[in-house]
Amino acid sequence: MANVAEILATTPRLIDSLYESINQPRTRLGLSQAGHKCGRYLWYAHHGYEGDTPDGRVLRLFELGNVVEDIVIDDLQYAGISCFCQQREVLFEMNGITLRGHIDGIVRGLVEAPKTDHLFECKTASLKRYKELLKKGYKDWSQVYYWQLQFYMLGLGLKRSAAFVYCKDDSRLYMERVKLDKTATIDKLADVFSVIAQTCPPVRECQDVDFFEAKFCQFRRECWRLKE
Repeated sequence: MANVAEILATTPRLIDSLYESINQPRTRLGLSQAGHKCGRYLWYAHHGYEGDTPDGRVLRLFELGNVVEDIVIDDLQYAGISCFCQQREVLFEMNGITLRGHIDGIVRGLVEAPKTDHLFECKTASLKRYKELLKKGYKDWSQVYYWQLQFYMLGLGLKRSAAFVYCKDDSRLYMERVKLDKTATIDKLADVFSVIAQTCPPVRECQDVDFFEAKFCQFRRECWRLKE
């Protein structure tokens, strides 16, 4: 007779390992990451460092985000709000360096501004993070997500975005309309290009290897030259 404990222990691990085997680590900096506050992080991402690869559990979380995005799009369309240009590429080039990203879509027909096309971006969050969002607003909640919106709006010539966040604990749905800040976004992009064009990584943002943000950074080993 099969040992139930063994099945429970090995089958989830098998599923995780399948996700890990088909995952292709990103070896370039994308616009979805380019708003990261650490220049060293940007430099490592642009110069092809893989860093620590996510395990199967985290990869399944990423896949859940894709599923939720499809659900939110279906809900919008059911409400009479059209969504189009899904996965359209946004591209910026400067001095031979290219940064690109792909949007979740563009929506038209929002109750708040029916005739205005909005960049559509969908994220998921735990209940704890969702409550933080309610207190802080989108920009202060995640600078990386905020700049992602700004880069995409600038590249597509849009003046508004609709940022949706789906709470994974209770299915609450948050939406915030974010305006394009053209001047700040151009300056931000210029800073990003300047950092990644350097021949050596810039100075570290974190004070030591055990700093909170350093401990959870995918480039921790490269940055601090840690051994396996």
